[in-house]
Amino acid sequence: MKWGILGALDAEIKEIRRHMHIDRETPLFGTAFYEGTVSGHDVVLVCCGVGKVNAAVCAATACDRFGADCIVNVGIAGAMAPGLHILDVVVSSEAGFHDQDMVMLDYYPKRAFFPADEPLAALCLRACDAIPALAGRVHRGRILSGDQFVGDAQTKQALNARFAPACVEMEGAAIAHAAFMFGKPYLVIRTMSDSADDAADETYDNFIDEAAHTSATIVLKMLELSGSPA
Repeated sequence: MKWGILGALDAEIKEIRRHMHIDRETPLFGTAFYEGTVSGHDVVLVCCGVGKVNAAVCAATACDRFGADCIVNVGIAGAMAPGLHILDVVVSSEAGFHDQDMVMLDYYPKRAFFPADEPLAALCLRACDAIPALAGRVHRGRILSGDQFVGDAQTKQALNARFAPACVEMEGAAIAHAAFMFGKPYLVIRTMSDSADDAADETYDNFIDEAAHTSATIVLKMLELSGSPA
């Protein structure tokens, strides 16, 4: 199985790239697709850039041109659910858009949310269990995406009332949508860099690197454990 791994920011993929034996680098779309191996598994890795279109194009390209058999989106997010704290981890149960008009549900693919792949989620939870620092900090939940940085309490309250998400970010649902169209399993893994509230800008700057490193470490552990008995 060839893994497609996407992060929006270089900080979100650099630890994975550091552990990757890179066989080929293909410049595309102002970024680069890296092909190689991690823990003996074939991987295509890309920093897709911020936002839904960048994410969807890179996810589709990973599937179509580079032959990814599954898609894992790794990175950071803003915490939305009560009791979810900075540097906690959310493993997607499903992903959807918060900036999509309801009329879109009348058209393909006629769905508001894209269920995550349960075998990938189970592997992710095994990986988290193998990282002692994550004890008590891992959650399953709905991930919301939109072309908006949520950084004020009023917007957060409105989105919580409409969707009851675990966290919010800008790429996961687009990657999930693309994976659905290609018939590929997907998973989104996010570590909380902020609380999507009035202090989000400052908190994000303080925790982005640590949060991104945590998510990357989880993916590396997934690759290490993949294929081993549960």
